[in-house]
Amino acid sequence: MFAAHTPAPWGRLWLMVPAGVAVSLLAGWRFGAWGVMLPLALFGAGMAMEGPYSQWVWWIPATSLTGLWMGLGEEGGGPPSGQRAWMLLPALLLAAGLPWTLHYPELVSGVEGQMRAADVEIVQAGRTLNYPAARLAALEGAVASQAKIRQRILPHILPSLLFVWNALLVTAGRSIASRVATVLRWPSLSRAPLRAWRLPDGVLVLLLASLAILAFRWTAWTPTAWTLLLNAGLGYCVQGIAVVESVLLARGVPSPIIVLTMLFVLAVAMPIVFMLTTAVVGLSDVWLDYRRLEPAPDRHSP
Repeated sequence: MFAAHTPAPWGRLWLMVPAGVAVSLLAGWRFGAWGVMLPLALFGAGMAMEGPYSQWVWWIPATSLTGLWMGLGEEGGGPPSGQRAWMLLPALLLAAGLPWTLHYPELVSGVEGQMRAADVEIVQAGRTLNYPAARLAALEGAVASQAKIRQRILPHILPSLLFVWNALLVTAGRSIASRVATVLRWPSLSRAPLRAWRLPDGVLVLLLASLAILAFRWTAWTPTAWTLLLNAGLGYCVQGIAVVESVLLARGVPSPIIVLTMLFVLAVAMPIVFMLTTAVVGLSDVWLDYRRLEPAPDRHSP
């Protein structure tokens, strides 16, 4: 359904990425390093059919490498949740390099054109519903204002949006691999709880590199820097949530209460404030390591 409603040829990724990830994960788990032949085969097939200038086809071998990496890490209990997120590095590097491709301006222009068409439909819906003149004018003004902001930031955030989309498709591919492993009567894929999420130090290097690029105002590298910064920040945001969950669980707070509390805070605070706060908590966890802090002894205990 999603593939049918996504502009071609990008809609194919809804099916091809999860399939490639699932097969690569199982191949890496079963055959070890020899499983790298599958991402290489997918890369060769994509280049033969679409050529090197088709931006969408590069996501298939990149995410397939992630699936292979996950399969190689399944032995010995599987990777922890933060390390599993680090395995998305091939797709992240592809997203960071996307602004340097020859046809990236055309991709941005195409996405912007589709959004402008959606803006026209929104205004037309207001006319169809017979909005009063003042309300219709306010709607048109809001749509025009958002379009100006979108046009300015879209080249910087489009790679991040593509990365997050493909990260979700990788998760779907891992779920498919888990079901196939059950059918084949293989051991179950490892599960990593959110409360154990801890990103490796390599993410901090990417974060600092992106901040350095933005600080020195290297204009040509700005979209790449924003891609690394936004996605590293998102990873630390999840780590901050994991820290809060772990601390509350250690104090006996039930999981449903934790979920409701987090949803309440997200609803009350602006989403950007919530994300920045949790990202700061997650980033400080790199040095403070909250989950390993021993509780203070009770002075009144015998």
